[in-house]
Amino acid sequence: MLKTKEFTIELEEIDAGENPLRLEGENKGIAELSESIRRIGLINPLVVAPGYDGARYRLIAGHRRFAACRRAGLKEVQVRIIEGEQREICEIALAENLFRKDLSPVEMAVAVVALMKEGGMAREEVASICHRPSAWVRKQEEIVSWPADVHNAVHNGWLSVSAASNLALVYDDAHRRLLLNQAKQNGATARATAAWLQEWLSSVPPQPSGDLRKIGAETG
Repeated sequence: MLKTKEFTIELEEIDAGENPLRLEGENKGIAELSESIRRIGLINPLVVAPGYDGARYRLIAGHRRFAACRRAGLKEVQVRIIEGEQREICEIALAENLFRKDLSPVEMAVAVVALMKEGGMAREEVASICHRPSAWVRKQEEIVSWPADVHNAVHNGWLSVSAASNLALVYDDAHRRLLLNQAKQNGATARATAAWLQEWLSSVPPQPSGDLRKIGAETG
């Protein structure tokens, strides 16, 4: 059974995990939230769980608030500490992320995959908790593996996930950057990036069979 209690702890005692929503610097909302916290304080506590080492805390929900608090220079923050089975804690974190409308597709993917690792849950278990098909969870894993420049494009909202899935397969960094710049300047649909991908594939030397990537180009 889960137990909760509220405390005030030092912000530095909290570990945000692999993804303290690592793209926060590009998110304009963080600056506004930070200014609000400076003026009136943190209204909704961060949700944390005891750290694996027992000495610190790990952030479960409230990544944007965490980033804003850090930006605002807060030394101490109000937190709600959750204690219970690891699976239960992971379910809470997944639910929190699923119902947040301000998460970008990249942030969602990183959050889902990180919790799979932390909770030791199989893809099917996560799919059941999220009320999503296994293919959706597999897609989150795929998104996490994309290059950083593709992540940034999706996170900043000028490239769709379906269009990005094609450009993520362009493993020539210079050429991928060229295509991303073209997409940013002129826009690009999934159909367009699928064509770019096929054109690029036709110009590069064939890869050994063991290195071939699965080409699931979106065309709709």
